[in-house]
Amino acid sequence: MAERTDVLIVGGSMVGLAQALFLAQQGIRSILVERHAHISAHPRAQAASPRTMELMRALGLEQKVRAQENPYAQYGDILQVESLTGSELGRFDGPFRHDPNEVSTTGWTLIGQDRFEPLLRAKAEELGADIRFATEMVRFEQDADGVTAVLRDVRSDEETAVRAEYMVAADGFRSPVREELGIGTHGQGVFGRQMNVIFHAALDEYVADRRFFLCFVSNDHVKGVLGRLDNADRWVLAPSLPPQETHAEYSEEDCVEMVRAAVGVPDLEVSVESSTSWEVAALIADRFRSGRVFLAGDSAHMMPPTGGFGGNMGVQDAHNLAWKLASVLRGQAGPELLDTYAQERVPVAEFTVEQGVIRYLQRSGLDAEVAARHRPETTVLFGHVYRSGAVLPESGADGVPLVEDPTQPSGRPGTRAPHFELRIGGADAPLHDLFKGGWWLLAGPDAGLWERAAGQVSRLTGLAVDFHGVGGEEPVEVAENFLKKYGITTGGAVLVRPDGFVAWRAVEQPADPAVELSAVVHRLLARSA
Repeated sequence: MAERTDVLIVGGSMVGLAQALFLAQQGIRSILVERHAHISAHPRAQAASPRTMELMRALGLEQKVRAQENPYAQYGDILQVESLTGSELGRFDGPFRHDPNEVSTTGWTLIGQDRFEPLLRAKAEELGADIRFATEMVRFEQDADGVTAVLRDVRSDEETAVRAEYMVAADGFRSPVREELGIGTHGQGVFGRQMNVIFHAALDEYVADRRFFLCFVSNDHVKGVLGRLDNADRWVLAPSLPPQETHAEYSEEDCVEMVRAAVGVPDLEVSVESSTSWEVAALIADRFRSGRVFLAGDSAHMMPPTGGFGGNMGVQDAHNLAWKLASVLRGQAGPELLDTYAQERVPVAEFTVEQGVIRYLQRSGLDAEVAARHRPETTVLFGHVYRSGAVLPESGADGVPLVEDPTQPSGRPGTRAPHFELRIGGADAPLHDLFKGGWWLLAGPDAGLWERAAGQVSRLTGLAVDFHGVGGEEPVEVAENFLKKYGITTGGAVLVRPDGFVAWRAVEQPADPAVELSAVVHRLLARSA
């Protein structure tokens, strides 16, 4: 008899582990399988974005993540050099130097996946997720009621069957699940291939007093990126390779010679720890869902590493999907709610991949037409506007752009709830500290009927809707700031989804807030009357 679970997750990298964690936060059972025996030692994505850090903060993980930050990854410039000891060709402002304080209460954390993923795994397991490394999903089939998969223990070759209500494929750019489902990809394609060489060498005297996050090197022997990792002498060199080559074609001595060329010291003492290679590409899956199987992370979208958007966007995929799966599995929402995952995340993928490409091409110069499409980092991370059945649009919503400047928020449905400071229990607290996986109704100073409405809807629907009246403990200027950012009157209210996005707003107080709110909840969750 097949083992049973709510959700089967295929892939145990950053996105798969985040999916298991966010589902566990919602109280949903999952089994995660990963064919490799251990978390990768390669840092790959090297930064957790402010939006990712907001989600970690809600889980109580922010300080643990920051404690594992790379102490040698300077929040400094990006250098372009002939070699580390050679001529300096250019210098650019580092992408992670400034935190978006006016948009979020937290900021970038320079942490490689090799240090971030163990934290995700530990917290997911603490909350009840079943994480199985050295376990491969060898085949699956789905029907109208769920997915049946066969798992193989790669050490013993023993096979077992698992029956899940849904499956999430977080199995990477070359996703076998996506291939099996017959889902193609579109986009600008593969730009090239890069190799990661992790090595140990004493480079302090060649770095001197320069502060840099990354160092682009370009000479006759090597073109690539040099960056410092978690120990004083542990570095990574990411040289560009011809498209047809992989790291397997380069010996340890070849790697040593590339490092020496990048540093500019022919007799440098170098110890190579490991190497791997990966494709630099801009591709998006043609569909993010097939029946009861969903794609997340690199299986759904692949972009150049410039900007640090890729892995972080996969974490947002997982967060968006988790509360929707949980709502359906708990019987609080109709299955149509799951259609909104692709409705919301596909446009975000199209936009963010383009922004990653623009930043990738920026190094060699952009024509005016492409440069005009460049958007600030805060807009890429926080500015997208969802349009789906999980958002109740207002009149004129068809003319609303897909992104807005989060430093000038509209508070309209579909946007991330604008950041501001609340007063809770006599202490200042950022708004997003409220959002730990549930629904919230926020109302202005004249909020009495809304608080009663939230309680009535919770009792009648079984969906917990928490309430906060801005202007209770908060000073007058805080309440005024809230009303301005959210575009409502003192009697208005906004309903915020479990992922921190505005689902609906009432600019003014309706005649019967409880009736109005109940109708809204039924529409948002595709519930029968």
